[in-house]
Amino acid sequence: MRPEWNASDPVATWLAIGSANRWIQRACDPPFTGASFVACTDAAELAERLSRGNWCLGQAFFLGELCFIQQVGGGDEWLVIKQNVAFESASCGTMIATARFADFLARIQAATVEQCAALAY
Repeated sequence: MRPEWNASDPVATWLAIGSANRWIQRACDPPFTGASFVACTDAAELAERLSRGNWCLGQAFFLGELCFIQQVGGGDEWLVIKQNVAFESASCGTMIATARFADFLARIQAATVEQCAALAY
């Protein structure tokens, strides 16, 4: 069952989704909490943060209604969520390094929640 989308407190929705993820729920140093989430002001800041690598399990960045949560401690495997739909596991650092991230981000930003859920973005 999907949590309700809470546009006034999106972190609460994403925290519930991340907490139900079998990898993210193992985060303990630091634990996965609301403090794990960092807002990005634009696509460039999001890409810059995701390109750094070596993030802790559960580190999360968001831009608008999109959220990226690290699923591997020190890795590059991000759970991608649009509103209340977790729909992708993406190697964002690799996409950034090969200049494919901007297109990926534009497509998922333009897609509806239903299109993301169906992986038709």
